[in-house]
Amino acid sequence: MTEKESEKEEKGSSDELEVINHELNKDFLETTTFHGLVMAYHASNTPEKIFWISACTIGFGLLVSQIFLLLSRYSTHPINTIVTRHYADELSFPAVTLCNFNSFKASYIAANNITESQVRYFREMFNVVPSYFKLNRSQAEVQQLDAWIDSLDIMQFVTDAAFTCEETIRFCQFSGEVFDCCAEALPVLTGHGLCWTLGVRTHSNGTRYSRFAQYFQSSDAGLSAWVNVHSEDYTDFYIPGSTQDQGIRINFHLPHSPTTVDTDGYAVPPGVHTYAYLDVTKYISLRSDNWGDCVNFPLPHYNVYSYEACVNNIIASEIWDQCHCRLIFQLGDTPTCKPKDMITCVQPFASDQLTDISVQRESYGCWNPCEDWKFQVTMSYSSLPKSRALKFIAETLNITGENARENLILLDMSFKSLDFFTMQQQKATTITETLSDIGGQLGLFVGASIITMFEACGFALVKIYYNCFWLKRFFVEHETCYFLFCGLLTCS
Repeated sequence: MTEKESEKEEKGSSDELEVINHELNKDFLETTTFHGLVMAYHASNTPEKIFWISACTIGFGLLVSQIFLLLSRYSTHPINTIVTRHYADELSFPAVTLCNFNSFKASYIAANNITESQVRYFREMFNVVPSYFKLNRSQAEVQQLDAWIDSLDIMQFVTDAAFTCEETIRFCQFSGEVFDCCAEALPVLTGHGLCWTLGVRTHSNGTRYSRFAQYFQSSDAGLSAWVNVHSEDYTDFYIPGSTQDQGIRINFHLPHSPTTVDTDGYAVPPGVHTYAYLDVTKYISLRSDNWGDCVNFPLPHYNVYSYEACVNNIIASEIWDQCHCRLIFQLGDTPTCKPKDMITCVQPFASDQLTDISVQRESYGCWNPCEDWKFQVTMSYSSLPKSRALKFIAETLNITGENARENLILLDMSFKSLDFFTMQQQKATTITETLSDIGGQLGLFVGASIITMFEACGFALVKIYYNCFWLKRFFVEHETCYFLFCGLLTCS
């Protein structure tokens, strides 16, 4: 075959491919549901064609940007919070922890020949955060005090020096039913020393649950207690880390959750009738494997997960890793910290690191529980009755002495109403909603649908097939290489 004949044959084959492509384009543009392209194809003049091509280009650009925004939003796993009000037939009453401001009875200190210097040193050494009002001591005096503390059974000393439950809580009733306050009261060590928790029972597996439930709305339908603070038995000298206040602190919390009386306690002075009205909110969070950040697993020393328990464990773990001891009010069976441990390790570490644990709790693994209840407290006060009536009450409670007004507190604690709010996390979007939104954007900006997408894919596949088929035939006829299906290079 001559060169001219070859060029003529190639030109004929090229013209044939051009005709095939033209027919394919024409057929697609006349039948597609992509309305903008149809209008541009059928435009009767150049300005109209330019207008429709510009409209299609702008619409396609807006479509791409909207799809990007939708997919970006979905990838962030957005969450909505749904607030719902519920009315209940009953509400489980929270645990109530009471702490006397005075950690050490003056009578116990005198009876055991404990000096003021020893009490001050004990309290000073066992504050997590060092007191500003530290007292200057000689090296010999410090050695003597260290030797005294080393000789103590620290837990026993803290328990014996504190007011007992029977001394503190003199009378209890719930919804008019009188019960023994201290028969089921649980002792708990806090930064205030020995405290007592009411309204809690324990399952055989160790899980704590609420003993009481309120069935109707009234200030008399909840927990009522007479408390004696024993102000006459307060230590009257300054103790570092102590507020020197008279009265009690109370804290409301879930039965399985540790008390936060140190940070979330309400102070109550003696000589008052205190009304504590509770509102409750239930929080339901999404799990960490379902866009949320909540967790629900047992912790060491706690059968049920709570954020407060997790933070307590993290702090105890960090102190153990750094100082190889635990604070006296932390749970566990590891050795308690000695004065030297507190001065050289715990207090410096607490000043630098414990704040970070509370602020950056997520990095330490403390997330919200999947289900949690929070109690909001409104408190009001009135004075106790005049001396004659108060004297009768004191005699009824077997309290002697003329200073009942300086000692007694009447607590009335109840739910404000038998309703509560639920704050529940839900996914703000789903894959179905995202696809629906994308479909809406397709129709809005380019007048297309999923059918249009199938049409475009079919058109592209047909174009690829015919072009590759023509290339294959052309190169085979010329005994050279060709691209099989426009991807695999094959040579004959």
